[in-house]
Amino acid sequence: MNKRIWKIVVLTCVSAVLLTNLPFLPGPAWLYYPAQFFFSAGILLGLLGIVLIPTGLIWTISAFKQPKTTSVIKALAILCWVLPVISLASTGWLSDLTRKMSRNIAIANAAALVKQIEQYHQKTGAYPKTVAELTKKIPPSGIIGVFTYFYDKTPNAYTVTFTQNVLFNFNFEVVQYDPTDSHQTTGESTNLNSTGKKHWKYYIYD
Repeated sequence: MNKRIWKIVVLTCVSAVLLTNLPFLPGPAWLYYPAQFFFSAGILLGLLGIVLIPTGLIWTISAFKQPKTTSVIKALAILCWVLPVISLASTGWLSDLTRKMSRNIAIANAAALVKQIEQYHQKTGAYPKTVAELTKKIPPSGIIGVFTYFYDKTPNAYTVTFTQNVLFNFNFEVVQYDPTDSHQTTGESTNLNSTGKKHWKYYIYD
């Protein structure tokens, strides 16, 4: 296999890994929708691997047996089965690691919002009904796939929440801060998971 084929295959695979993990990487919010598209496309490509992997292997064997086959065609044949494998590993295994990383970053960046809310409480003796009552805007999460933070006033305190895509935006991770540790889940799941951060917990909504 010549160097050109290796370059095409390796560069394509590296790009696929980056694009399918884009929602969990630091970056601007305007990349949110493209990032969700690439992540979901990666999941779909991984699922299609049942059909594509055998087809790609047969095509690869055939392409390498014919001496006149170009490097580009050989690379495409390899990618036909390698990309589904890479996509499946990236969205099914690696994304769990990058999602944890992005969760921790978004939690750290939410500290500015929590501080504003607590300062408001110290000055007024009550928590704001909405974030519009705060003097500063909601700080950015710093994560491409975390579009914004959501604030809700509760009977005794408040919650700050953000979400991350897990599966086609039908299943998503809900990460919540509650200073009273009275976290509650919505949807079918009732399992609350520790984030390792004080007053922060998360669950998977499905």
